[in-house]
Amino acid sequence: MAKKKIPITLLCGYLGAGKTTLLNRVLTNQKGYKVAVIVNDIGEVNVDERLISKEANITDTNSIVPLTNGCICCTLKSDMVQGIENLMKTGKYDYILIEASGVCEPMPIAQAIETIEIGKLDNVVGVVDAARLVDEFDEGKSLLKEGIDEEDIESLLIQQIEFCSTLIVNKRDLVTDEQMKMVRAVINKIQPEVKVIETTRCEVPVEDIIGTDRFDFETVYASAGWVKELEAHEAEEHDEHHDDDDDDDEVCEKCGHHHEEGEECDHDHEHEHEHGHHHHHHEHKHEGESEDEYGIGSFVYYRRKAFDRNKLDQYAAKWPRNIIRSKGVIWFSDEEEMAYVLETSGRQISAGYSGNWLASCPKEEQEKVLAEEPEMKKDWDPEVGDRMIKLVIIGRHLDKEQITKDLDNCLAK
Repeated sequence: MAKKKIPITLLCGYLGAGKTTLLNRVLTNQKGYKVAVIVNDIGEVNVDERLISKEANITDTNSIVPLTNGCICCTLKSDMVQGIENLMKTGKYDYILIEASGVCEPMPIAQAIETIEIGKLDNVVGVVDAARLVDEFDEGKSLLKEGIDEEDIESLLIQQIEFCSTLIVNKRDLVTDEQMKMVRAVINKIQPEVKVIETTRCEVPVEDIIGTDRFDFETVYASAGWVKELEAHEAEEHDEHHDDDDDDDEVCEKCGHHHEEGEECDHDHEHEHEHGHHHHHHEHKHEGESEDEYGIGSFVYYRRKAFDRNKLDQYAAKWPRNIIRSKGVIWFSDEEEMAYVLETSGRQISAGYSGNWLASCPKEEQEKVLAEEPEMKKDWDPEVGDRMIKLVIIGRHLDKEQITKDLDNCLAK
């Protein structure tokens, strides 16, 4: 019989949010567990040393690694993963609690933990400061503070909300009920399925932190708000395709729109092609235009033309401050074979290579894949193949028309 895996809880949160307070609270009330603590960077925390076994106090001060694209990513290196495994093999502990560095994104750490065969990631707990969330998401006002680099902080806050199975919104006593409603509305848009617990001084039942069996990597990743928006967009497109299939009207070969029998096509094809949504891809007029009572809304920007790299770079410098999160796939006119993932969190913007478009592959391979994947064939454009721009935009008081116009101005001519 396979040996039972040792569960692991990962605590993430920016400096000052309260995750060390939460850690100490769990350690003083372990509910029958023998908990070992691993601190990713002991230099920045103040854990009660009497509560931490010397064996368990594994540190890695070199865990902040600059990547080639200029981003900063925290990772558990192989020697630390090995250290966790060695700790488990002692048999002294039946639960592992890891406190990540305050400047860490949780997903890379979770990926590293998932490689530990004798362990199981039980819960990823994000700890955020309610008052800070009010400042960060109040239309970007906090970004105007002098001498403070808030951009990276806002990005981390979003990443920590987006990739967790439990979210502790701490310092609830520092915000009003109305402000808290706005915070919850923002959280719901960024990560609609996370378990949210409002606390003061991280007073939370230990059973909500350890022994939850709440974390599943694919489920948490797929429940992020931007993923949900893309799924809704694709479902809507699928419905339109289905309606088209049931429609006996004629289909215009130039624009892909349906016309009644004998009807002349009066579409401005040149204009439609210029804006990259010719063929059977339509603008969905209603999507993303509704906002909640706090003005938080979203929409999907969808085009088949490529971005001009220089134009997009110029626009990135004046990216709207009220866009909280955006993510999606794009392509550039000077690298037509390459697909990129564009990602923004607040004012931090990056685009990373994610593979080649099928349209850049040999004809034989294209035909084989399209035959095997009928849904992909439906999205196949006769000119650009599977190349597309599909960006989820999430923010507060979004001017969809202006943002769309600005992004259209970044398209290659």
